[in-house]
Amino acid sequence: MKPVLLSTEVRTNSKRMQYPIQIVILALLYVAGGWLGLSVAVHSEHVTLIWPPTGLSIAALILYGWRLWPGVLLGCLTLNALTEISFPIGLAIAIGNTLEALVGSLVMVHYFFFRPTLARVRDVVVLLVVGGVCATIISAGVGVTAMWLAGNVASNAYFSVMLIWWLGNLGGLVALTPFLLLLRTGSPAWSSLLRDPEFWIVTSLLAISCLVAFGGIATDAAERMAMQLPLPCLAWAGVRLGTRGTVVISFSTIAIAATATAQGLGPLATADPQASMTILWSYGVGLGATALTLAAAVAQRNSAEDRHQLEVAERERIERQHLLLHERERIMREMHDGLGGQLVSVLSMVQRGQASNDEVAEALRRSLDDMRIVIDSLETRESSFQELLGKLRARLEPLLRRNGLDLHWRIDDGAALDAFDPEKAMHCVRIIQEATANVIQHARATKIKIEISPADEGAEALIIEICDDGIGSIPGSPPGGRGTRNMAERAHALGATLDIDPAKSGRCVHLSIPIVAQSAGDANSSG
Repeated sequence: MKPVLLSTEVRTNSKRMQYPIQIVILALLYVAGGWLGLSVAVHSEHVTLIWPPTGLSIAALILYGWRLWPGVLLGCLTLNALTEISFPIGLAIAIGNTLEALVGSLVMVHYFFFRPTLARVRDVVVLLVVGGVCATIISAGVGVTAMWLAGNVASNAYFSVMLIWWLGNLGGLVALTPFLLLLRTGSPAWSSLLRDPEFWIVTSLLAISCLVAFGGIATDAAERMAMQLPLPCLAWAGVRLGTRGTVVISFSTIAIAATATAQGLGPLATADPQASMTILWSYGVGLGATALTLAAAVAQRNSAEDRHQLEVAERERIERQHLLLHERERIMREMHDGLGGQLVSVLSMVQRGQASNDEVAEALRRSLDDMRIVIDSLETRESSFQELLGKLRARLEPLLRRNGLDLHWRIDDGAALDAFDPEKAMHCVRIIQEATANVIQHARATKIKIEISPADEGAEALIIEICDDGIGSIPGSPPGGRGTRNMAERAHALGATLDIDPAKSGRCVHLSIPIVAQSAGDANSSG
């Protein structure tokens, strides 16, 4: 037990050490980002239009939890101490910046269920509105108020300084937070993205377009036109490279534009540094928000399409399973009604000792014929009713010939046999088979006629007739035997009308099957 306890204790101590290390790392990164932002300050030395620590702190608290807020506070206090701000003002600014990150991250995650993958448009909207617009007001309000109370900001400049502070925080969030979030989360995976030739093609085109736009190698008029060159690359990335690839491209574009502007290069640089930073802010925020929204919209659409495909596949699987079960039930019913009944009759004949060898052999032949008909019905569903009837005729002719019956078989060309699926076709085949079996067993006939034709009034119904020249009704037999009931049940399943009438000589089974839907379809297709 001692090694296990020692291992658990080591892991616990390791976790305890991780927390202060994370706070220190966040504080150091905050100082570095703040120093970079203050290097382009537009109001005294403390207010800037680019404030990377906002994007850094909100991303850190979203990814690693609100418990890292001391890192934000420590980093801001250290940065303010390095800039020689008085401790009371520095403390107030640090509290405001910490509340900005803490409140913004908690509200986004716990109240708006924000996902750092940024794969939904709603997540982008929550990040921009809750984190970029609302939370940053806390920092701007607290910081500018503290400076105003200390006399560092004039009353008539209060709102203008607060606007610059707020816009700087918003700019830092738009430029940096998505990039930091998608360094850890998002799609596609880094390994997949870096192996994708399309990513490197877009990156190369972006580098060329940024060199032309911000490299100072073109005239002023050409530069103003060339600054739009990165936009096709961003659109390409948004459609093809996922949220992670799009954010990498947009962050690279903003970083190149900011670096060039700070060096006085490119169309965003002017003689007035504050004007340059204002133009850069507008360009960067507009570009970053647009690219991120496009990537999220495409990712959301792709996700919806994937879900739809899964739903379609699941429905198809359920339908296939249902058809399989239905087909299994049909086969069982056919085996029971046909082959099962034949074998039971043969067994009864043998047990009673009332059948000769020839009669038993003939009954077994009929059972084999019946089994072959069932097997024929198990072939591919592309088999037509015409083919099934052809196989039935091939099975019946030897059987009828052995029993001294001449077969007259006719199928009119106008019979709409393609209107029947395998189940309906099998019902028709079974009715023909049942009627034929009755003729063989009871009618004492010499001829049997099987005809299939359209109804007189057109192709709205299919008529099947099985007639013989036998003795008609069986003397002394009750009406509606098992065979007749089976035919009636199958006719009902077809929605058909079944009539069994005595003819002038023998008996005639008349089946009328409606095929109105097929006729309508034919009419539409022919029109």
